[in-house]
This record gives sequence, structure tokens and C-alpha cells, in this order.
Amino acid sequence: MSTGSYHFETLNDTAFQAERLRQQAQAVRGMEAGILRSAGIQSGHNVLELGCGPGFVSDLLAELAPEGSLYVVEPSRTLLAQVEGNVRNKPACGLYPIQAYGSQLPVPDSSIDFSYARFVLQHIPQPETVISEIHRVMRPGGRFCAVDSDDGLVVFYPEDQRVSQILRTAQITQAEQGGDRFIGRKLHHMMTDAGFVNVKSRILALTSSELPFNVLFNILLGYKASLLGNTVDIMQLFDDLSQKVAGGHQLIAGGVFIITGEKA
Repeated sequence: MSTGSYHFETLNDTAFQAERLRQQAQAVRGMEAGILRSAGIQSGHNVLELGCGPGFVSDLLAELAPEGSLYVVEPSRTLLAQVEGNVRNKPACGLYPIQAYGSQLPVPDSSIDFSYARFVLQHIPQPETVISEIHRVMRPGGRFCAVDSDDGLVVFYPEDQRVSQILRTAQITQAEQGGDRFIGRKLHHMMTDAGFVNVKSRILALTSSELPFNVLFNILLGYKASLLGNTVDIMQLFDDLSQKVAGGHQLIAGGVFIITGEKA
């Protein structure tokens, strides 16, 4: 059975992918803090982060819940080992790295105030199971926020055949591995089916006139390109699009779904 479409240790460009994650988290940190505050995170919350990676977003969660605790869940031993070093100020009640999959959280029932899943559910073969497991560990009144992609929101104009190839191949490859490049539109009803109430969805648009080109390029194509091997010269594509964006001849846009829900 597939364990999902993201396995850090098997990527052929792990150094690039780690730097991509760092740049992405840093570039949108202020924006992400606003998302988390709007979703209901509070200073004294016990927080669960699903798929924490190397801990770049964990650092922000610890900053927003300094009087609480932070449970960071990640199946990759390599990435989990980096979290302690990347969370600069530990929450008052502790930082707890957990090596596990989201479908089997070693966390007690009704113990978490706020849960966060960021670009994680797209990689999971049965996201409904994970969302139900998150519902189990939430306290009544606890809030869950999921941020994830949907390739239906990706726009490159004028179109570039290389980009189209990357998108098509990534969609097929990720689906074969148990992932879903169109997960964003599906999360609202998944959270409702899992028992969450007051579920709300919105779309945050990101464009090449608002974010630095390299950051937006890495968000939209960085992981996808790693699935293609050497079939596309990604550095040449980066240079070509960078020049076009700088000259005002290329628009790049993408969007993310932000879905929040509450445990009754």
C-alpha cells in the first residue's frame, strides 16, 4: 500500500528541496501568521503540526503559541531530526517531535486545541482517514486549519509547453503514488464528513507581481520538477521565465485553498 507521494529521502535533489522549503516558509511568513491567527491559534494552545518537515513553519507556530505546547508530526527521520535546531524559541509547555504518519497519531483523544496541515494532504493516499484522526485528537471547540494546493488555480500566461509538461507529468506521477494535485477543492466536504462544524473555505491568490519570482516559481514548480528527473531543463526554464516576468511579458499565478473547521 502506498504511503504517499512525498518521500524526502528518495528525492534526487534533497539539498534544493530543503532550501526550497526554507525560502518558501520565510517569504510567506507574515502572510502565514495572518492565516493562522484568523484560523484561531492562541498563545496558550496545545498545537499539532502535521507534516512538519524540517521545522521552518514549526518555528512560526511556536512563536504564535508561546505559552502552550507544540507536537510536530513527520514520517521522515531525516527531516524530524532538524526540527529542534529550526525552532528558535520553544513553547513554554514543550516541543514534542513525533515520527509517525497522520493516519495513526500517537496522541490522546481530545488533547489538542489547534491543528495545522500545510501542503500535506495532497500527498496522502487516504486524506479522509487523516482528517478523521485529527478530529479525534482535537478538544471540543478546537480548530483545524488546512492549507493546500489545487492545480486548477495555476496560471502561466502566455502558456509555455515546458510548464504544461511539468504540470501534466506531476499530476499523473503524484496520482500514481497516492497523491492528488487537485486536493484543495475537496477538503471542505472532507472536513465536514469527518465531523468538523463551521467549516469555511477561501482561496488565497499568489501572483508574480506580488511575490519574488524565485519564491513563486519554487512554490508552483519546485516540487513538481523533482518528479520529472532530467526531462525538462528546469534552470533554463527558470531563466527564461524570470526574464519574461521582469520585462512584464509573463504572468504567473497560483492559489491555495485555506479551509478551517471546529470540533463540536
